Amino acid sequence: MVEKKNVLEQYPIMSWAFPRILVAFLLERTISYADLVFPACMQIAAQGPVVLNMPYQRTDLARNRASMELLKSDFTHLLMLDIDHVHPHDIIQRLARWVLKDPKKYQVVGGLNFRRSEPYDPCAYKIGADGSMYTIAWDKEDEILEVDRLGTGSILIAREVLETIPPPWFVNDYSQAWRDAWPGEDIGFNKKCVEHGIKMWVDVTVTSPHITPAIIDGSTWQVWRDKHPEMMISEDEA
Repeated sequence: MVEKKNVLEQYPIMSWAFPRILVAFLLERTISYADLVFPACMQIAAQGPVVLNMPYQRTDLARNRASMELLKSDFTHLLMLDIDHVHPHDIIQRLARWVLKDPKKYQVVGGLNFRRSEPYDPCAYKIGADGSMYTIAWDKEDEILEVDRLGTGSILIAREVLETIPPPWFVNDYSQAWRDAWPGEDIGFNKKCVEHGIKMWVDVTVTSPHITPAIIDGSTWQVWRDKHPEMMISEDEA
């Protein structure tokens, strides 16, 4: 059986009539592993997308400024890629395929990325009836899942989202900065999407390994789970 090719892969990115994607590499921290990060970024940039010229700046500020630049342009979507990840060379095509399939439904789509520190869990969650966040579960046959919270290491956002939500779109909740894991600008954006009825999706087939002293992906999370079975919540308990 021949695998069906993503139609967007058949044409250079610069020739796409839709979606027209503005790419922002967020220079929000020192690139400690440039030998890993730069080649991946160059592979993406070499395909011809328009890349936003961004200075070094704080993460929430960078995301908001990139969003403003999108609204000043005629682009339809903003793709933000963090520089502490090794992004797949075809990440634009793979996330954009959902937009091409249903642009009204898939207005916020991200890759399935994993936390850089223990427990190395996926940065995609559902909210339980008790208000707690639960790590998503997926099957091998799954491609895309709706989520209530989504990390922003690689995220594609439609122009309509930024036009619907009043700025600033990305805000830190410093009232809880004393916590080990406090709500950052990604959670701030997630909450605003929920408030405005905007659904968020994660493509579980697209992963940009997180950069740390080791590369963090699904196998790292699985090793942690095997070592800490007492920390895992069953579906019945959830």
